[in-house]
Amino acid sequence: MVARRRAICIGIDEYEGEDRLDLCVADATEVADYLSQPEYGFDVELLVNREANLPNIRRALLSAMNEELEFFLLYFSGHGLVTELDAFLVTVDYQPLAEGVSLADLARYTEKISQKTKHCVTILDCCHSGAGQFGGARQLITPEEIDRGISARTESRTLLAACRPEQVAIEDSRYGHGLFTYMLLEGLAGDAADPHGNVTIGGLSEFIDRNLEAAGAEQIAVMKGDSAGRVILGHGFTPISTGTLPEYDKRRIIAQGKQFLEDYTSQLNNHPEDWRNHGHRNASLILPPTLRWFERQRKEHKDLRVDAEFSQLYAAVTNRVKQLAEIDLGTDVGEGVVTRSIGGGGFGTVYEVQRVDGQKLAYKVYHPTEYGDSEKKSLFSRGYKAMQQLDHPRVIKVKKYTEAPLGFFMEYVDGPNFRDLPNIIEDAVEVLQFVLLTAETIAHAHSRPVIHRDIKPENILALYRPDDNTWIPYLTDFDLAWFDQATQVTKQAWGNISYSAPEQMANPRSGAAHSAQVDIYAFAQLAFYAVTGSDPVPVGRADNSRLLQEKLKAWPVGVAAEKFVAWYDRCSDTNPHKRYSSFRSAMDELADVEALIRQAVSTTVTPRGALNEIAFALSGFGAAGKIDVAGGAFHSTSRRTSITLTASNFQSSAQNERFDLEARLSLDRITIEGNASSERKRAKINNRIDEVTRQLEGVKRRPGNQGTFETFISISAVECGYAGIQRARISLSHVIEAIERT
Repeated sequence: MVARRRAICIGIDEYEGEDRLDLCVADATEVADYLSQPEYGFDVELLVNREANLPNIRRALLSAMNEELEFFLLYFSGHGLVTELDAFLVTVDYQPLAEGVSLADLARYTEKISQKTKHCVTILDCCHSGAGQFGGARQLITPEEIDRGISARTESRTLLAACRPEQVAIEDSRYGHGLFTYMLLEGLAGDAADPHGNVTIGGLSEFIDRNLEAAGAEQIAVMKGDSAGRVILGHGFTPISTGTLPEYDKRRIIAQGKQFLEDYTSQLNNHPEDWRNHGHRNASLILPPTLRWFERQRKEHKDLRVDAEFSQLYAAVTNRVKQLAEIDLGTDVGEGVVTRSIGGGGFGTVYEVQRVDGQKLAYKVYHPTEYGDSEKKSLFSRGYKAMQQLDHPRVIKVKKYTEAPLGFFMEYVDGPNFRDLPNIIEDAVEVLQFVLLTAETIAHAHSRPVIHRDIKPENILALYRPDDNTWIPYLTDFDLAWFDQATQVTKQAWGNISYSAPEQMANPRSGAAHSAQVDIYAFAQLAFYAVTGSDPVPVGRADNSRLLQEKLKAWPVGVAAEKFVAWYDRCSDTNPHKRYSSFRSAMDELADVEALIRQAVSTTVTPRGALNEIAFALSGFGAAGKIDVAGGAFHSTSRRTSITLTASNFQSSAQNERFDLEARLSLDRITIEGNASSERKRAKINNRIDEVTRQLEGVKRRPGNQGTFETFISISAVECGYAGIQRARISLSHVIEAIERT
């Protein structure tokens, strides 16, 4: 059995008062993301802010003491201080005389852990700019205190610390991290790899030192400890040569590169008509292997990046890729013929493509003028990967990815974007239903978990359904998306200023700029646009609220208008911690507003009407009007869960009617990843459901035994009115989310 690799990553921003920090949670979160990648293979416990208290940190360390481990790593980003008694890593629950984890205690923990662990590494980024003092007359933690607290030892016990005693560790908002951690992350990303494709502890330390010096930082990292040979932290990266490439090998590579370019050029026919009919398609097939070869050489041999002749050849290859991005109408692009330009945005142009079978596709091609922006290119690729993870029927589905030109094909929706719709959908209930259907696609993304980070009218497409005169929203454009497997956060503040959260624009690389609260903020601005037909003012929350109140005078229910304004104000708070804790919570609150209006304008709700309202909330328009008191079957909005509603035990009183509701929920396939048996996967889903139902009054689960997965949810005494419908909707929607979460 292979011993585990375990890491504890700690980041704290939420110290009290002026001692609050800004970037430590981003530090710890991204270090944890890298260590979780297959190249490192750590099981990571992430403790940030309120979770990073002294009892939790001690519990995590004690747990590591009792395990047989191959590798243990502790990372800390936050305040450090020295008292007359000891040096401390300051925890979030800091108090005088209970400052946090002392380095003496940490030494004892790591001593115990090392008795069962082959390699132990401690990484401390304790000193950030503006935090020179923590309270009165206290000093920053120093390497001398580190030396005193954590003694050196053989068999790979290593400490990496951010700076020397006479220096202050640098924090720069341009990096979104402490400078030490920024360099650490660049190394973990593979830039510190050796010629064998391994990231070693020694190589990582040397990489950080070298890059701090190159950046002109008045900061020198500290490494101490002993090891028996090279300690490999990660493996499987592109090998990087640290030496000078021999002249003979350089000449050979350059000659090979020239030959590749000549072979590519010789196979092309530049006649315009031939180019549109098959030339572009052939070039798109021939060029990618050559492009990959050049990029691999640049990655493996750093001195080629500054060689003038090789750089000229590489520029010629990239220019040919950019030429393929300039697509004329009538050009065959492999999957079909380009018939028109649909539009574009900050990352690319979207073309309509007609296939031979008559079906249409959309082809999004990266802007050739932005090809030199490596971060923006990686975001474009990451947007494709984010959309690949989602299988909601109203999230645009991506298909083939192309390298030359850089782009991807996706599902075609024959309709306008939401920017053109507010004056078409005027009824308050219809507007809110459209917005809530949009919210359901975002909630699906969050359940994966994928944060969109660019919710705005242009990224919501609308398809008209003439059968019931209804517009159906589709979510697209995930270029700024963030998800668990993404390996680098955004450095620059892209996005629409009217819809992007303040933290996303001010500090785009922070952890807060990649959290669910960013989408909550943007979604509220989308709802504002839906109701008012105007973009919100980015720095005028009071002006936005006044305009909302003016527009909402036309709503038939005053209390609904008041709830909407309060909901909008909370979602739009400049402090992300004051917004809703999850997107689903924000969505539930808005659904309450919609239900209040619908209740006021509708007649008395019958049991059949209540069942149909519940079905609508769970399926969108898929089950509208199709459910009677004997029950009915339909699918969830994602189409993954089959739902059957059954009503029984009808009761009437002078005030209202009520009934007991049972929902049969089943799956045709279980998408939980891993090698566990189907029985264990079913048990995992049931445990999730139980976590939800324990918090809901009058809601119970009983197991089923049919098919791949089956369960029954019963809700007692559902009232035929607003409160009862909302109770059933929230209960079942949360259970379905638990079932469908991967």
